[in-house]
Amino acid sequence: MKTTLLLLATGAVVVATGCTFPSSRRTVPAAQANTLQRAELGTVTSVREVNIEGSKGQIGMYGGGLIGGAAASGGRGVGGAVAQAGGAVVGAVVGQAVEEVATRKRAQEINIRLDDGSTVTITQESSTGLFMDGDRVRVINGGGSARVAMATN
Repeated sequence: MKTTLLLLATGAVVVATGCTFPSSRRTVPAAQANTLQRAELGTVTSVREVNIEGSKGQIGMYGGGLIGGAAASGGRGVGGAVAQAGGAVVGAVVGQAVEEVATRKRAQEINIRLDDGSTVTITQESSTGLFMDGDRVRVINGGGSARVAMATN
């Protein structure tokens, strides 16, 4: 019984996370399409490796709660019910923590001296490129967000 519940919970988590298909082209967020964005040139002055916090959603909470409740079941009477409820609560907390860690993204905090003399700092996922001190870059901003890309000559 416990094994069946564990398999069902694991399967539900896998199905709920969905699938993505890779593309050879760069994918941009829909909110970025058809918006005016300004580009400024600058030079990277420092880079620091950071993590972008992961999500703490319902999948981890409910999945962990189900697994924790199933793992703590087996007792009888009030004591068994209390143990199962406690297991579900602990499982939900642990499940959310596991989901947050699993969905974290590696990122860089990039400090850039723009050609006009001002300095900006932008944090973005490392999957968009790794930057180093001295790199010549474009800072593209608009719509309340900004990103860094290598400058092209």
